[in-house]
Amino acid sequence: MLYTYQDGTELPVQRDFIQDLKNYVECLEKILPLENQIMELKDLEKDQSSVFERKLLILSNFKVGLSHSLPTDRDNEETALLEPCIGEIMDVCDKFIRRTHDEYEAALASLKKDSDIRVKSKEAEIIKILNPFLISGVYGSKRVYDISYDQVLGGMLYCYAFGLKFNYKLHFADEKLTVQRLLGDFSLPFMASTGLFSKEQKPRVLSLSEFLILSIQYDDLYNFSLELENKKKIIRIVRKNGNFSVYDDGRDITADTDLAVLIEDSELQKIPKNIVEYIRKSISSFELTEILIDDDDAIANNLIFDCMKIIATQYAAIISECIRRSPIKSEISIKIQLADGTRTEKYISKDELYSSLANTCGDGLEIASLIGADVTEREKPSSNNRYYIV
Repeated sequence: MLYTYQDGTELPVQRDFIQDLKNYVECLEKILPLENQIMELKDLEKDQSSVFERKLLILSNFKVGLSHSLPTDRDNEETALLEPCIGEIMDVCDKFIRRTHDEYEAALASLKKDSDIRVKSKEAEIIKILNPFLISGVYGSKRVYDISYDQVLGGMLYCYAFGLKFNYKLHFADEKLTVQRLLGDFSLPFMASTGLFSKEQKPRVLSLSEFLILSIQYDDLYNFSLELENKKKIIRIVRKNGNFSVYDDGRDITADTDLAVLIEDSELQKIPKNIVEYIRKSISSFELTEILIDDDDAIANNLIFDCMKIIATQYAAIISECIRRSPIKSEISIKIQLADGTRTEKYISKDELYSSLANTCGDGLEIASLIGADVTEREKPSSNNRYYIV
């Protein structure tokens, strides 16, 4: 399937951009109200805390003012007579302030507990909404996979793009992974003992097909590591900046001239492609666990809208090109060519896009401006049109 602009130029991302754009707007419509509600709950908690602090300050100031108004000259006979009464008055003030403080603390704790429950619920909704979108809708993100086996096969996907980082927990269809499943028939040379009586170490090529995959750290085609084991040994295959190293229980066999010549480079070259293919086909589910913007927790710090603005600037460049390369300036459109040669096109009008974004109020209008769909960018009437006041 091939995706192009209206003039036939290929899109920089081979995806259904119009659908991704609609998915983006749909996410925005759902998450902005949730984030606003979260901020309102947090503000309510802060406001109530400030109210309580102000009331306690009033009581404390009253006590101070009262103490200043009471007689303090202990040598005075009248003061000595009133001292027990003064003491009881101050005790009453102290007890009332402590009781009021405890009541306020309890009320705040109850409010915070209720607020936290509601906030966590709304944060979970935001995560659920963004879960399918971020993994495919953020273009050009660097992906790092960290897969390991510990009684069951699992892993993490770390995505980086334009100051954003979002992490996914990965679940696989396989409970465990063998070399045969990942790489097929795969062999490496090792030093092995030969002879019945006089044991001599000689290089031999052994199959690793039954080895179990312990871990995969995959950055890209030229940087990854693969750890395998059987009951006897652990093998690590590392590629860094395009160069391979193979370790047999810590010993670099690629540095051994007798063994290195027996390593088939073509088999090593197949590994990254097989890793990518396995990941693509074998992930059964993925779960968004964290969203960061400049290393700040976007969920906890109410920065989800800022994340969406970063994605909007990415989409804006493609929208601009869609309009520039199309004869119809009021539409954002692409062409799609199927494998059988069938051609079709998809589009969304700028008016429709603007209206959808405008429904989310001020934040949506800011996004409309970022991507070039705001009212000032839409088609203006021709200067030849005449208008009559009736």
